[in-house]
Formats: sequence, C-alpha cells, structure tokens
Amino acid sequence: MSALLLVAAAACAATAVVGGGGAGGGGGGGGEGSLHAAISTLGTVCVSCAFAGGYVLSAEVLPTDVRATGLALCSQVARIGGFLSPLLLLAGDRSPPVPYAVWGALSLLAGIATWLLPELCGEGSLESVDDLRQLVARQSRRHRPGAAAVRIA
Repeated sequence: MSALLLVAAAACAATAVVGGGGAGGGGGGGGEGSLHAAISTLGTVCVSCAFAGGYVLSAEVLPTDVRATGLALCSQVARIGGFLSPLLLLAGDRSPPVPYAVWGALSLLAGIATWLLPELCGEGSLESVDDLRQLVARQSRRHRPGAAAVRIA
C-alpha cells in the first residue's frame, strides 16, 4: 500500500509539472494533454487501490478491542478527504499546480505513515491494545538490536 501511495504522490507531482490538459485546460489536443491524462489516470488508479487496501490494512493492524471504531474513523477521514478534494480544484483556478501539490504531499505523507506501521506477517491476530504494544516492542528490538523497548502511551 505504501508503494501505491508513493506512486500516486509521484504522479501528482508529475501532473503539476506537466500542467495543461486538465478538465478545463486547453491541452493543445495532443501530446501534453495526453501525457497529463495518462499521469492523472495512473495517480487515480493508485489512490483508488490504496483506498480499497486501507480497509484491509486497518482491519488487520487494529486490535479486536478497537477494530470497529478504528475502521469507522479511517473510513470517515477518507470520505471527508474525498468530499473536500474537488473543492481543492477551486484553488487551481488561480494556480493550477496547487491542487496536485496538495494531493501529492498528502499521498506522500500517507505512504510514509503506512510504511511505518508494524509488520503483521507471521503474527497472530491482535486481540487487545496490549498485544499491539507487545508487537511494536518486539519489532523495535528486532530492528534496533541493543535498544530499549519502545514505550507506547
């Protein structure tokens, strides 16, 4: 999922650089407009796949005690972002690269945050928040030999 979000961030950055050819833009009917459409489509596909994967990932990472609440919160934040995203296009009237820069920055931050989540491959299902704390402590010791266990508040 991190890879999808990082590719989406790169696509947003490339779209901001390529410019033109957008929904209201004149794109010239050929090369630049087609490139803009292709890069935008790549970013949209990656974000859509990451959105769907977010449900699976959040259900896997969140302990059973807080899974329903956590999944609902993740879903709500994603839907708020989907609601506000078209409004960001209004900022593009004055400066066309601004929406793409914001979307790219948010995708980059989400990709980095997802990359930092604990790895659950080979681990049992997390039943409580204490199980999550123990998993994070084990993985932090594994990645930093000799370091003290990380304390999660």
